[in-house]
Amino acid sequence: MKSVSIEEPILIRNPRPAGPSVQDTLAARYPLWVRMLVMAAFSLAFLGWLNESWLFLWENPIWLNRYTEYAIILGFGLWRIWAERNPYTRKRLMILVGVVTVFWWLIPWLNPFYEPYLGYLWSQPVFPSLHTPGTLTFLLVLTLVLLFGRRVICGFGCPCVGIRETVGFAYRDRTLRGPWIWRLRHVKWFFFGWYVTVMVATQFPPTGWTVTLTGVFGLVVVLTYFGSFFLIPLTGNRFYCRNLCPYGATFGLLNHMGFYGIEMEGEKCIDCRRCEQACDMGIPVWEQGKANGRITGLEDCMGCARCVVSCPTDALALRDVRDHIFPSRRRDASRLLGKPPVPKTEKRGPVLRPVSDRENDFAEVLPGLSVEQASKQAARCLDCGVPGCRNACPLSNLIPDWLAAVAAGDWNTAAEQVHAISPLPEVCARLCPKERLCEGACTRSQMEGSVTIGAIERVAAEQALDNGWQIPTPHRRDGRRVAVIGAGPAGLACAERLNREGVEVTVYERGAVIGGLITTGVPGFKLDKNVMERRRELFETAGIRFRLQTPVDAERMTNLLAHNDAVFLGLGAQRPRSIELPGLELSGVEQALPWLAAVNIGQGEQLTGKTVLVLGGGDTAMDCARAAHRLAARVLVAYRGPEERLRASVKEVALAREEGVTFLFQHCPEAFLGENRVQSVRFGNDETLSVDRVIIAFGQQPDPPPWLADLDVDLEPDGRIRVSDDGCTSHPQIYAGGDNTHGPDLAVTAIAAGLSAANGILTNTGRLLPIPKGRHPAMMQQVAG
Repeated sequence: MKSVSIEEPILIRNPRPAGPSVQDTLAARYPLWVRMLVMAAFSLAFLGWLNESWLFLWENPIWLNRYTEYAIILGFGLWRIWAERNPYTRKRLMILVGVVTVFWWLIPWLNPFYEPYLGYLWSQPVFPSLHTPGTLTFLLVLTLVLLFGRRVICGFGCPCVGIRETVGFAYRDRTLRGPWIWRLRHVKWFFFGWYVTVMVATQFPPTGWTVTLTGVFGLVVVLTYFGSFFLIPLTGNRFYCRNLCPYGATFGLLNHMGFYGIEMEGEKCIDCRRCEQACDMGIPVWEQGKANGRITGLEDCMGCARCVVSCPTDALALRDVRDHIFPSRRRDASRLLGKPPVPKTEKRGPVLRPVSDRENDFAEVLPGLSVEQASKQAARCLDCGVPGCRNACPLSNLIPDWLAAVAAGDWNTAAEQVHAISPLPEVCARLCPKERLCEGACTRSQMEGSVTIGAIERVAAEQALDNGWQIPTPHRRDGRRVAVIGAGPAGLACAERLNREGVEVTVYERGAVIGGLITTGVPGFKLDKNVMERRRELFETAGIRFRLQTPVDAERMTNLLAHNDAVFLGLGAQRPRSIELPGLELSGVEQALPWLAAVNIGQGEQLTGKTVLVLGGGDTAMDCARAAHRLAARVLVAYRGPEERLRASVKEVALAREEGVTFLFQHCPEAFLGENRVQSVRFGNDETLSVDRVIIAFGQQPDPPPWLADLDVDLEPDGRIRVSDDGCTSHPQIYAGGDNTHGPDLAVTAIAAGLSAANGILTNTGRLLPIPKGRHPAMMQQVAG
């Protein structure tokens, strides 16, 4: 299955909170005390160098000299090794910490000795003098870098990397990425050019200008090296290595000149882009690999192999001189880890009730997963670097976050995350066309099948409600009042968001129940009616007031505008599309939504032995057909086009067929025939079909109330209310969203429009209050349509 393409701008992975004992390939967000401890360690390392070079306090004790940094690396390194979950990274850290401790600290401190040197001797170099041109260590490392890549030093032996890997881990989530920082990395070539000049100058006897050149260079290196410590909260832990380090730039050039490389087998790549988010150097690994079959930004690659071991399909592999000797030993994630990077877990979703059971009642046909099944299936999430599920969701739901919480059995966090954006998660879980939204964009679909996101969302939401979760109530009311007209998904979303922010909200609904079409127009076999009843209780407990069976006319609207800061219109689109066919007035010819509404309140006529013809090819037509079948009718669905043009979801069509519904394609009705009551339908192909009932499901359109014109609210030619990006109409006090602005669409797009309008109301009627914990700001920029 081809992955779903994502248009810019895209949402990238959101680093999640983690405890100090949990460190992994992808970055996390750590508690404040951990980050403060990190900055204290950086400060101590800097103070140690400063004391030995300038302050001379306490005669340079081990805890306050140039070796203090290495002691810190050892201490934090042991912590990192213990906490690291990735086995390859753990081994690399063990080598890195061991090399820094032994070669950079213990040998120079306990048993210093001079090493051979080529060129003019400015001062006797003490082993290991990696950064002194002409030393044996310098020449040996250059040779090894040519053969094995920059990773031999930057991945396994550099103290600069050591302190950033061990101490700076808490700021990995701050890594800067994007076009501008990718261009900024060229600054290092200035320092590289300076370093080359120093290399040449130090091969000859010192002069006044060469001593100055070399001394200033050393001072600049020290200042940028230690100074970058204190920029880590802003730039991430590898800013120095990427943009400023002259030695890293030298080794980076040798990456290009030697045998080192990272290759990508494009046919294996599933576009999860974990590799890019795993790279602390900010290399666009996926982008370069897809375009070139290899990573072209090798001058920045430190060889940590995080990109390789993060790849779930072994698309990436390291290369060096060994691949010319053993070409068959491809060093991908499976080889480096000693096991497949992602264990294969069979996709399992809820099992439909047997047809013989479900066709005789209106109970939900798809029961939920068990808690154990949900946790196991949630663990299949790859935690993509660019989560296709979030980008395909009109709400930008925090899907990977609550999947991770469910997989860990953390139901409290799952409850918070699943409600962080959507006010109706258990509804979206049932009604969203997941196969063409979140699950259709899931990269795991290219392996054993997509993660069953909808089924898991349902379990997470219902577990929260069963465990007593309540909608967070505002700590205070801020004095603003908003009236919401229409208790459909757009109105409920707007009301819930405003209420959380301290706005006093009253919802006016002309019907007897909340939910709009998801209550009156969706049959019980898709959404149990108790779902919205329970949600209404939660809304009321949180402080939202409902005025049911209260239609709003011109007089009431004027009164609402006078007593509220804003009014939101979530009127939906429930007027049937007009058609001109002979016989439309005959008894037995009915429109889909009124017929479904009657069925949903138990007033549907029993249709035993009768033939019902449903006209249309959308999900509403499928709902009507399946409902009529449950009323014992013989059901036919006639659609004017071929099967491949059906607007209904593939799943709904398949369920209708399973339950005994017959489809007629290329059948366009021309007239309804009969005396007083419909008896047959004539089609354009001159075929006539005997029927007892016709249900027209040709779609709906907005039906704006006439008082909108009196309020100077602009409308589109088709009756939709014209709104700005923040949901505001041409009347500055009136906002709108949902089907009455973007036309008939999904419940989730109506929710997105309601949330967007709520954000507009909060912004335009006063100070925008902080977004509740867990609610992602990116969502607030989403505009449904």
